[in-house]
Amino acid sequence: MERTRPDILIIDDEVRIRQLLADYLDDLDEFDVRVADSGEAGLDMLGAKKADLCIVDMRLPGMSGEEFAHTANCLGLCPHFLLHTGSMDFSLSERLQAMGMTQHDVFLKPSEAGDILERIRAVLGMDGG
Repeated sequence: MERTRPDILIIDDEVRIRQLLADYLDDLDEFDVRVADSGEAGLDMLGAKKADLCIVDMRLPGMSGEEFAHTANCLGLCPHFLLHTGSMDFSLSERLQAMGMTQHDVFLKPSEAGDILERIRAVLGMDGG
């Protein structure tokens, strides 16, 4: 029986950041990776196919990253989220904490892709590949 790979959705309005992370994760051949440039586009994609984990930029045009994560979680479209932010003074809101997120799920830009990978594996209960 073939094991299905975890599905990861990366949402970031910065093309370079989005693509570098997507290419890194895709090259590992451990995940199915999709990308979106806005929270609205991400929700549309999740409506067609749920994700196991979303990596979300907190500052997005239109819907914020927090609003996206909360909506996707409430709709049952994605159970796990990692946050990507350029804000040095970012702190998790009570709403995000209520979803089970901790500071370990927050990555300041620029982030090391290997650190994000390590957290993805931990959150998804993977043995490290």
